[in-house]
Amino acid sequence: MSDDKQTEKVQSLHDAYAGGDPNITAGVYDNWAAEYEQHMKSVGYTHPAMTVAMYTRHQPAGDAPMLDAGSGTGIMAEILPALGYPVIDGFDISPGMLALAAKKNLYRNLAKGVLGERLDYADDTYAGCTASGVFTEGHAPLDGLDELCRVVKPGGHIVFSVARIYLGEQIEAKAKQLEDAGTWRRAEASGQYDSTPLDDKAIMAQIYAFQVL
Repeated sequence: MSDDKQTEKVQSLHDAYAGGDPNITAGVYDNWAAEYEQHMKSVGYTHPAMTVAMYTRHQPAGDAPMLDAGSGTGIMAEILPALGYPVIDGFDISPGMLALAAKKNLYRNLAKGVLGERLDYADDTYAGCTASGVFTEGHAPLDGLDELCRVVKPGGHIVFSVARIYLGEQIEAKAKQLEDAGTWRRAEASGQYDSTPLDDKAIMAQIYAFQVL
């Protein structure tokens, strides 16, 4: 990818984050889908590996279905089956991303879904859930965590990444809200890491693991 193209894609993402409009976000990712994985590899994108590492620390492996929230082009599903999580459903805001994920034949089911809105899954459907690179300001709101708690069975874990620059203080407030409500308990939070270490601008992030109660 040329420098001009990469700059254009990064600017589009900033526009999507700032706008907070699901239709804008979906359009950005639809336009980016074909080049998404190439671009992410070029910046050393670490969210998927970090999210999977945390998930395997807390969620027992097995055939029980799990959910990949904000599944994108299916990067998570390339890793999880080899580590003992073979049955994965996914959803994403972008039809273009979903189309590429479907070509990999790694998901049991894929659907369009928007974090921050009600998801088309029954209560207590999944053993656990991952959300890699999804929660950030104006992109996917932290209120989407309520829905993930609803669709994950009690005892299951929700593991997700958070960009500190966008949601550092907000995630702590949201976590406490759900803890005080008896919805989940904190299992672990990683140290901070650079989610794009090969890019000029560091985007520091953390991985969180919570157990649904």
